[in-house]
Amino acid sequence: MADLLNYDNRMIRGPHESASAPQSRKGLSCRAWIGVCALLVLLTWIPVLAIHLRNMSVADPGAGTLVVVFPPTRSTRDVFRGIADAKGAPVRPVRWAPSAWIVQSAETGFAGRLREQGAWGVYSPLLLSVRQVLSCSGMVARPASAGTAS
Repeated sequence: MADLLNYDNRMIRGPHESASAPQSRKGLSCRAWIGVCALLVLLTWIPVLAIHLRNMSVADPGAGTLVVVFPPTRSTRDVFRGIADAKGAPVRPVRWAPSAWIVQSAETGFAGRLREQGAWGVYSPLLLSVRQVLSCSGMVARPASAGTAS
């Protein structure tokens, strides 16, 4: 009976007793898991966003309401001058992207003129649509208005 009450086993110890040998931790730390998950998200979404940018890019003859991205080193005055020289008008800035503006012009060739004025990219206003991004990834159906003309 005395053998059954032997408390020297590592599995059983009193509430105030510390472990005699430190337990080795197996697996990744919480910080490492967060890093791995962030890396997986980046590796997944960067190609989707690259495809989205390519699909939303407007050809040089494009006109109407567009999203234009200028270099961040350009002053607001230079951005306005570039938009005006391209025969367009600024509508409003994109709040979360300081060098991006929503602009419009009714004249054909507006997108090409914006590029000549130093714009890094000229995109459809659907660039800012979450539904459009997800349609590039195949998660949702492509909106009817974004279908290709036959």
